[in-house]
Amino acid sequence: MRIVLLRHGETDRNATDRFQGQADIPLNDTGVRQAQVIARSLSPDGWSAVYSSCLARAAQTAAYAAGRLGVPHRRLDGLRERDLGTLDGQGRAEFARRHPGTMRRLLTDPDYAPPGGETGRAVLSRSAAALRTIAEAETEAEADKAGRTLPAVLAVTHGGVLNLLTRALAGAGATPEVLVRTGAAVCVDVGWSPAGRPRAALRRWNVAPHECEEAPAPPVPPSFVDLDSLVLDELNSKEVTRT
Repeated sequence: MRIVLLRHGETDRNATDRFQGQADIPLNDTGVRQAQVIARSLSPDGWSAVYSSCLARAAQTAAYAAGRLGVPHRRLDGLRERDLGTLDGQGRAEFARRHPGTMRRLLTDPDYAPPGGETGRAVLSRSAAALRTIAEAETEAEADKAGRTLPAVLAVTHGGVLNLLTRALAGAGATPEVLVRTGAAVCVDVGWSPAGRPRAALRRWNVAPHECEEAPAPPVPPSFVDLDSLVLDELNSKEVTRT
C-alpha cells in the first residue's frame, strides 16, 4: 500500500517563516490555491481515502483533495504537528541565528523537547502509530477484493512530522537533507512482515504528490522499518473523526 504523506498548504506563519506548532492557523490565500492545484493534479482513480491532521491547515488541504477524488476524509489526531511549546510564534531564521545548537537539536535529536513542548520521539511514536492505523483500516476495507492492488491513501500532515518520519525511515547515511516544503509530499510504501507486523519504506520525498501515484521502483529493494518499533505506547492515534 502506498501512503502519500502531504505537507499542508501555506499559512501566514509559513509565509513569514515563523514556528506555528499546534497553533490552529488556517491556510492563507496562497495555501488555498496550493490545495486546489494539488487536488486537480491527482488522478480520480486509484485512491481509497484521504486522512489529515485535525489542525485546520491540514484539514482544509485534505478537504479539497477528498472532494476532487470523491473519497472519505478522516481526521486522525496522530498526524497533528509537534507541540513546540515556547517556540510557537517565534521567527525561525532569527531563532536559528541566535541559537544554532538548539535549532540543530530540534531538527535532529529525537530526545530533545523545547520548553513546554514535545520530544521528537513522542511525535514519531504517534505519527508511526497513525501510519499503522491507516494501513490496518484501509487493508481491512479492501479485504474483500482479493488480488487487487490496494489503492493509494493521501495523508495530510505537517513539516515537523515529516522531518521526523523521513529521518526514521531513511536510515543511517540516507537522511534527507531538505525539509519537505509546503504542498510537497513524501511517498511511503507500507506492507506486512512475515510475522504480520506493519512496516514502512521511504520511496521519495519532497516531490509533488501526483508523482507518488506511479513512483518508479527503486534500483534496489526498499529498506523496510518496523513501525511498531517506533511506537512508544498504545495511546496514540486512536481517535478518528469523519467529515
